[in-house]
Amino acid sequence: MRLFTFVPFVVLAACFLQYGIADPLAVPEDKMPALKNQKAPFRGVIKHDGYIGHTWVAYPHVENPASLGIDPLGRLFVAEANRFWFGVPDLRGAKQMTRGDFRSVTVEDRQKLYDEHIARHGPGPKDKDPEWYTKVPDRLIRLEDSDGNGAADRRSLFSDHFKKPLDGIGFSVLAERDAVYFTCIPAVWKMTDKGDDGVADDHKAISEGYGVRVSFIGHDLHGIIRGLDGLLYFSIGDRGYYVTDGAGKVHEGSGRGAVFRCESDGSGLEVYAMGLRNPQELAFDDHGNLFTFDNTGDIGDRARIVYVLENTDSGWDMAHQSPHHYRQVLDWGQFHPSRSVWVADRMFDTYRKEQPQWVYPPVGHVANGPSGVTWLTGESVPEDLRGQFLLTNYRGSPNSSNTLAIKLENKGAGFHFKGSREVIRGVATADVELGYDGRLYFADYGGGWSVNKNGTIQVLEPKDPALLKAGEAVAKLFAKGLGEHDLKQLKALLNHPDQRVRKLAQFELVERGPNGKSILVEVSQSKEASLFSRLHALWGLGQLGRQGKGDNKALLGLLRDAEDEVRANAARVIGDLRLGDARDGLLGLLEDKSLRVRSLSAIALGRVCKRGDAEVIASLYQTAAANTSDFDIVLRHSCLSALDHLETESGAAEKATSSLVEERMMAVLFLRRHHSPKLVDFLSDVDLGVRTEVIRAIYDTKVLDTWVGDRLANLNGHGLPESVQRRIVGANYRKGTARNAKRLVVLAADAKLHKSVRQAALHGLRMWEACIDTDPVLGHYRPQVVKGRTMKQLGSDLTGSIRRFISRKQDSSLTALATKLSGECGIALDLATSRKQVMDSALDAELRVATLDSIAQAGQPADNPLILKLLQDKEPLVHAAALRHGFGRNLEGVAEFGYTAIKSGPIVAARSGINGLALRDPSSLKGLWLSREKSLRKELWLDAYLSLSTAKVGTAKAAAVSFAAQDPYNVFSLSAVGGDPIEGGLVFRNQGACLQCHKVGGEGGVQGPDLSIVAERLKPSELLQSVVNPGAVITEGYGLSSVTLKNGTALVGRVPKQTDALVQVIAPDGKVTDLKRSEVASITPPVSPMPPLGMTLPPPDLRNLVAFLASQTAANHAKRAKSDHGKKD
Repeated sequence: MRLFTFVPFVVLAACFLQYGIADPLAVPEDKMPALKNQKAPFRGVIKHDGYIGHTWVAYPHVENPASLGIDPLGRLFVAEANRFWFGVPDLRGAKQMTRGDFRSVTVEDRQKLYDEHIARHGPGPKDKDPEWYTKVPDRLIRLEDSDGNGAADRRSLFSDHFKKPLDGIGFSVLAERDAVYFTCIPAVWKMTDKGDDGVADDHKAISEGYGVRVSFIGHDLHGIIRGLDGLLYFSIGDRGYYVTDGAGKVHEGSGRGAVFRCESDGSGLEVYAMGLRNPQELAFDDHGNLFTFDNTGDIGDRARIVYVLENTDSGWDMAHQSPHHYRQVLDWGQFHPSRSVWVADRMFDTYRKEQPQWVYPPVGHVANGPSGVTWLTGESVPEDLRGQFLLTNYRGSPNSSNTLAIKLENKGAGFHFKGSREVIRGVATADVELGYDGRLYFADYGGGWSVNKNGTIQVLEPKDPALLKAGEAVAKLFAKGLGEHDLKQLKALLNHPDQRVRKLAQFELVERGPNGKSILVEVSQSKEASLFSRLHALWGLGQLGRQGKGDNKALLGLLRDAEDEVRANAARVIGDLRLGDARDGLLGLLEDKSLRVRSLSAIALGRVCKRGDAEVIASLYQTAAANTSDFDIVLRHSCLSALDHLETESGAAEKATSSLVEERMMAVLFLRRHHSPKLVDFLSDVDLGVRTEVIRAIYDTKVLDTWVGDRLANLNGHGLPESVQRRIVGANYRKGTARNAKRLVVLAADAKLHKSVRQAALHGLRMWEACIDTDPVLGHYRPQVVKGRTMKQLGSDLTGSIRRFISRKQDSSLTALATKLSGECGIALDLATSRKQVMDSALDAELRVATLDSIAQAGQPADNPLILKLLQDKEPLVHAAALRHGFGRNLEGVAEFGYTAIKSGPIVAARSGINGLALRDPSSLKGLWLSREKSLRKELWLDAYLSLSTAKVGTAKAAAVSFAAQDPYNVFSLSAVGGDPIEGGLVFRNQGACLQCHKVGGEGGVQGPDLSIVAERLKPSELLQSVVNPGAVITEGYGLSSVTLKNGTALVGRVPKQTDALVQVIAPDGKVTDLKRSEVASITPPVSPMPPLGMTLPPPDLRNLVAFLASQTAANHAKRAKSDHGKKD
């Protein structure tokens, strides 16, 4: 099996490198041309009337820009993601690593996985070569516009330190006056440039242990910012973490994303929020609230706006992609859900009662590829954009990428998504920063999902001179610093319109010792001061408090302030400082008129009080229970955050007798977090919602492996959601006793359960001996605790049960599965009945095949004539099964039937014939292969190749190897015809993740062309090429080239026409520019945003995908629509 997948993969990797990606860092530093110091036209379309734009710098002076930061002097530090596919693997292109990756918990595990992968499969191209992991660095480039003409004129390579095997991708940078912080797995780095020569002198990892998984490329460390409280905040995607903090505490989140915070030296590290998928950039609003924008999983879910609340869990785990992207490489066979619980239970959605209640839901949904974000603040920003987030929405294709202004408003304890508006379109922006000068700076990655030569920095500049003047004033403040400002001036700056200036003044006052502290106390308490002044003064006191220099009395007094936001943020700061004296004041605020104050006070109580504080715990339950009439989900999770730190297991268990549903629910959610067997006390709760949540909690945690798991296995599951019923099946499989096996048969026979659950029960029995390590519900690594079970013993235990089950009148698919099971575990069925049944053409084909398998399993020579007779059956599946058994028994004449099927039989039977010849006569199959133009239908070429590649006869296998070695495209070409469009539709929606970018029949994304009638435009061979090598032929309007002129300027757009005299460029806004050929210096190849799926899909899946695409015609859609109209609800 391993060789079956390995031979094509070598070819796939070679083809990928040959056809898809440009080499990074093609221009060495010592050959870098001089900067032209000239503006070039803006790449995209500006949708806001208040801005004009231009290109600030372009390739090769900036390459693969993933993010940027701006230091106080206005210099840009650009993170170049050069290791994208060049040093950093991705499970979609290295599926052999998948099962090992699911086991990885530490970065050392990942290194071991690489070493094992190389040892097992190397030497070879790409990730099978040790040098591949260390050849290309991620880099930081420093750029400056020293003369202020709107273009970069100074450049230096700040650091190319990041090219160890575990490094990358480097995705975010925070440039401050005295240090530059850079997030690059596996560490958060702090760099200094003592001589300010543009080259880092020191590199120090201030926090390590990030990126324990391979997962998806780009799910890395991101978003490092300086919080309003003076702490560093940053995020990680679901490549996960295993970090030991300064106190020796381990923070473990393998396969989960999170937000962290720490001091500037890495001390005081906290996991601030967890359960995120790929939260990239972070940003604070003016009231101290942290937000991120989490990415979609490309599996039918949506991207999410997340109000990042301390100690919340948003529910994501990398394993949620198992049924979609990893289904075929995990060990669960057919014992898996059709879709993850993330999708089935809509865990990604805004709050609804039907969701898993332990999940902290998002504020709303926006964009498809949220990436960079900045807070729009100050008078250099057009008034209609102030107080909003600016979000880059990277969709691969520049034409489909845009940047959005996001407007949120406070609602209760949380927020409401008011809407978004487009600011720019047509630029593949990965990140954005509001410069101190008032300009917006964009990291334009250039498009696509790999390194390229199209990267630029784009700039938007306010048209209004007054806005520019405001930006210039702010830039001067930051360039010079506030060291020469007196206290009065600093006090005034606390009320500056720009949050960044207010923060700068706040930080400066913190540094001014007792005099600065006096100003902070005065302003925080002043009723005449503006709200923003007071908040920044309050946050400054929090900074002093962490240094042991604060004023606790002043902070405690602010809990009684008349202003809601002051009380709320006082609670937040006091909680961060863990001021025990604030207990009573915070307790009173649980009844505050403001839900926001209640929320942040609850969280603060969780930090300042001790576990077991009965009065506080009771108040938290009461606050939660009172949250019913206009339910506020954020308030619930705030109370849960506190209870997590304060409640005890025994105390929570006592809530099982509470008359209040919300109290019982809160207790269950607490017990889930602590993996407590006391969840059993709620298993018979009268409320269906509570009972459902208990089942989830028991199954999803370590509680399943206690005696409580036995109680769960005995439930019937009636009336519960499909995914919850499936957990009962999974519990019985995991417990693994004969009694549990019989329970699975009972569940399979229960007509009150979902059909898919009943089927899952039988699939679980079929995998009984396999003892799979992949959880059949959640999809994560969960090795079995009961070993040594056998199919033989299972057959002995279930003989009567299975025979009775098969005799029932029920859905034929269930009978077929049970019949297959009987053969697999040696349960002898009544052969006379089976022989009669298999010959009954009126029965379902799947059932007849299962029956034939059972007959063959009995091994009686007397059944050979029956098998021979079925070789002529008109049902293709039965015909194919008869061939399989005929070859398996080496029946006389079966080879001729095989040849006949290969020549003219149904495809499924012909494939069975090919497999049979590979087993019994590989030399003959080799002959057919070598004369395939005459001897084999093209639909069978891939099957013949794959069978030869696994043949035991060396010369037969050599024919396959020779074919693959001649041209890397050879193996791909075999997938052009012969696929199953229905199976291909599943690939399109799952492993291929195609719906994220393409529409079919009105469903899907808009980043790529609509494929609803693609078969009317492209032949199957062309469809195959577009999937394997998307850059070869790019659909008009979906590829982007950079046209550089000899005068140093550049245009970006598609190039539909080129002659010896003319080059035509059509910009994303539709503007047509005709250039003389003599004016053009160079034209880059068009970039396709689509990843080359030949790297990620096994050849049979690729063939099915092509078949699906080849079925996309207007006529077929009309037929389906007509059929749908006839369906009844």
